[in-house]
Amino acid sequence: MNRILAATAVAAASLSGCDSTVGLDPTRPTFTRLLVPGACKVSDDLQMIDISVMMLDGTTALLPDDRLQREFEPISQLLSHEDFRFARTADSTLDTAEVAVALGEDSGMQQGVDLRTLSLEFDYSGGADRQQDRRLVVLLMDHSGSLVGEDPFTQMITPGNATDREDQRIAFFQQLVNNLPREYLVSLVSFKGSFVNITAEYSTPQPNRENIAEGIGELQFDESGRTPLADALDQTLTRIIDSQGNRDLNPVVILFTDGVEDGDASATNLEAVTERYANHAGGPVPVIVMQLQPPIPTGGSPGFARGRDLGLVNLACRTGGEHLFIEAPAEFTESQNLQAIVRNRIVGTWRLRTETTMNRAAFPPDNYFLSTELTVTLGGRSRSQALSRGSSGRDFDDTRLWFNKQ
Repeated sequence: MNRILAATAVAAASLSGCDSTVGLDPTRPTFTRLLVPGACKVSDDLQMIDISVMMLDGTTALLPDDRLQREFEPISQLLSHEDFRFARTADSTLDTAEVAVALGEDSGMQQGVDLRTLSLEFDYSGGADRQQDRRLVVLLMDHSGSLVGEDPFTQMITPGNATDREDQRIAFFQQLVNNLPREYLVSLVSFKGSFVNITAEYSTPQPNRENIAEGIGELQFDESGRTPLADALDQTLTRIIDSQGNRDLNPVVILFTDGVEDGDASATNLEAVTERYANHAGGPVPVIVMQLQPPIPTGGSPGFARGRDLGLVNLACRTGGEHLFIEAPAEFTESQNLQAIVRNRIVGTWRLRTETTMNRAAFPPDNYFLSTELTVTLGGRSRSQALSRGSSGRDFDDTRLWFNKQ
């Protein structure tokens, strides 16, 4: 009897040992970083907002079906909105108890804000039902004269007014294209003056990364004219995304622009084009907007408004995309996160639905910067992202969330 019991105990221990190593598969990901690319308002009074969240293993975002090391359930079963918490950032000096601080862009007034998470879901670009469809990434590139400092009214060039004099956007997009999954198809479209440049060589959806990178390189020359933004979006949808051979693809548009000149008539059509993308018959076509901030003008205003363009923010949020505000062209080559954000955002993002107290009368209509620190615990590991102005002195280290209250 004792021998039987001993054998049973050894067998049980052996089985237990096997079970304990199931989650140690080194090919499984781990949770190493938390990023917050941006946020969209759900209601105009800012009572509800959606915060875009990325949890990464190195530079690769974690998806709902991924299984972490030492875990037996997929992330979708492990993670909920209750695993996220907010705290005041270390650089906050406002003497209130709330977990966040809102700064009015026009008023300059700071006020405390309470935040409460309500739900969490993963928002696949194009919808969960289309994830098996082949991905089409359209690079829609501004090629207007403001990139080299051309005044849109006089055509005079002032180098100090150039938004990207050293063509740092070119290096960024060439690197991005080379790092995309090989099964993706890529299309390149540029626009300037009154012309949308759709060519068979570069705009036809293709897996040829070298060819697309070559086309991007050509955009460092001959920048000129105004910014036919709405027309470029419209033609991209009609002539590429909706063309006969591409309708079974799962499209995402990455739009780069330094903004539309004051008085440019094409801007008046942006709202209508936004609705076309948001209500597309095959499902919303997400637009990831990369808006480059113009420099403070010298030698007279070149006709650009600085700051976030509400039309572009609305384009990103309405289509299920992301608005990424590029404070300075150096961010394209010096940021440690921008490549990972854009590449992973093509697939989708976790959306953390959050209730705020910014709907109260104490917060009048204004543009607001929201500072807080977000922490999430996943698989026994906690990671944080400070959403703050930053201490480096570089404009692009400002990670605060931005909202417009109407």
